Amino acid sequence: MLVAMLAWPSPASAAGDTQRRNRLEEEIWSLEHSYFSRLYRADHAGVLALVHARFLAWPAGVPQPIGKDESAQFMRQLVPAPTSCNVAIERGGIRLLGNVALTEYTLRVDCPGPGPSPGGAAVSRTSRITHTWLREGGRWQLLGGMSRDD
Repeated sequence: MLVAMLAWPSPASAAGDTQRRNRLEEEIWSLEHSYFSRLYRADHAGVLALVHARFLAWPAGVPQPIGKDESAQFMRQLVPAPTSCNVAIERGGIRLLGNVALTEYTLRVDCPGPGPSPGGAAVSRTSRITHTWLREGGRWQLLGGMSRDD
């Protein structure tokens, strides 16, 4: 007769798992911030370095989902030159499952006004973002996403 033995995680291993999960979550949030910081600095090559070859996304204002090549064109039209915009991420949630991470958040972008005088009226943009990250070869890459402007 076979007897199955259940192995309960020790408090030490549970704490280690929590620390590892927290570290991975912070790594993903750092990548999210890097993505948008690079975008608003017009570092298009830097943004694309974070994007998976099989990327698929549906940005706000675009009639249908786009792949990596179309995304590069979209970024160049959205932010053709470096800006002094400030980017802030208001975390909504994150889920990790193996080599996949799903993020939900609000992105706030505050840019100087279009007037020629310093201190002109600021332009603000708020969007809700969903991103899916995939870890391959020890590296996280953005696999897909969707956004909605508020």
